[in-house]
Amino acid sequence: MSWSCGIVGLPNAGKSLLFNAVTGGSAAVANYPFCTIEPHVGVVPLPDERLHYLGQLYRPERITPATLQVIDIAGLVRGASQGEGLGNQFLSHIREVDVLWHVVRCFENPAVAHVYGTPDPCRDAEIVEMELLLKDAETLERRWQALQKRLRAGAGEHERREAELLEALREHLARGEPAWRFPKPEGSEVFFRSWQLLSQKPLLYVANIDQTPEAQQRAEQLRQWAQRRAAPVVPVLVALEADLAQLSPEEREEFQREFGIEELGSIRLLRETLRLLRLVTFFTVVGGREVRAWLVPEGTCAPEAAGKVHSDFERGFLAVEVMRVEDLQQYGSEDAVRHAGRYRREGRTYRVADGDILYFRSAI
Repeated sequence: MSWSCGIVGLPNAGKSLLFNAVTGGSAAVANYPFCTIEPHVGVVPLPDERLHYLGQLYRPERITPATLQVIDIAGLVRGASQGEGLGNQFLSHIREVDVLWHVVRCFENPAVAHVYGTPDPCRDAEIVEMELLLKDAETLERRWQALQKRLRAGAGEHERREAELLEALREHLARGEPAWRFPKPEGSEVFFRSWQLLSQKPLLYVANIDQTPEAQQRAEQLRQWAQRRAAPVVPVLVALEADLAQLSPEEREEFQREFGIEELGSIRLLRETLRLLRLVTFFTVVGGREVRAWLVPEGTCAPEAAGKVHSDFERGFLAVEVMRVEDLQQYGSEDAVRHAGRYRREGRTYRVADGDILYFRSAI
């Protein structure tokens, strides 16, 4: 399974440029709405200094990073929930992703038209948020009408529970609150999965800035606005980073040193995405052949993690041997980690932690 990030926002907000900045791709960019019609899809290897260290230590034939899938979706306008612009197509693509990157334009540029005249980050973000809410309200209304027919025909307890939940959630959306802020009762997850609501997806805002003070001020306005929604904001010099993504790693590092850029906004964006999705990274070392990073949700037990590496490892799971990357860095070798008592054997109930190096023992 690969987790996917959908890039959303108004036309000309910088979505395709962000796609290029993160993936190193070359999605079409143009100064008119709906340049992107079919979504672009890219796979992003996640930078991780721990993986780099393990590669230097073990010198394997292959070093394989964990990845995220990134999807650049067509721009949305007011009325998308009713089919305006490419609304229906846009909204159907959102259902397929795990997290949303909402790009909000915070810079002025007469050469790049703004669909509503001038940038206003809070207004622009609200337009997209409202369209998601309206589409969800429409989805729930259709389901409500179908449930009423079944209830009148004598439906069972499952349908009655769904109807009660639907009624409460419809009122919640009517107050302008997204589905992800609805307090979910125990046992309700099955209903939410079936509804596939757009506003229940984790979301973070990308403040698309340039180097002017005005852009920085707009990004701060967006941060304050998003704070009330408990949503993170990551400022990114999108146009600059899209150009840097076309350079070699050596040229990019030289540019960053010359201009004093400690960390790219796109790197912070990837790190914040893992936090938002509540994913942890574990590592496997296969002799001299491969060092690899894997992503799993927080709380994943050892057999499930083993199944991510190979289905036989999960079916025949016996135990897992665990050491930490930081222990390996501190002591310098596996033997030294063992000697320090930091190498251990765990069973089926062990929950994988970020930074674990795992060796699975299987009967198959």
